[in-house]
Amino acid sequence: MSREVSTHARHRWPLGRVGSGLLILLVVIGLVTGWWLLGGSGAFAPRTVEELLAAEQDMHPVEATAELCRDPVCVEGWRTDYGRFVRFESEGEAEHWVTVLGDDGRRWKTVVLDMRDTDLTFEQRRHAIDTLFAAHDW
Repeated sequence: MSREVSTHARHRWPLGRVGSGLLILLVVIGLVTGWWLLGGSGAFAPRTVEELLAAEQDMHPVEATAELCRDPVCVEGWRTDYGRFVRFESEGEAEHWVTVLGDDGRRWKTVVLDMRDTDLTFEQRRHAIDTLFAAHDW
């Protein structure tokens, strides 16, 4: 009788390992999916320029989507004392426009900072760039 119990216990053990392995796999898949849905490494990062500039009242942000999104096809635009922040639908479009802007432009994901036509001190320029990259985890 003790032999039957050990045989029975031996058969349940592999199923327990398989079940545990499947449970761990499902948890990992769930965590990766959640991370991806929240924006990858930028989880909890601002998704709009409005959210990005919400705490930057010293920059005097003014919503200007209708004005700024005529020529470059963008989805959101804001004027500030430090330049224009424009959000595009894709990273490819944003990359195109930051390339066009050259040294006067910076990009983080789909948001482009356009510092043309602004006379900024080194500290103001740094503050604008820091604002753009505030959600970036270096």
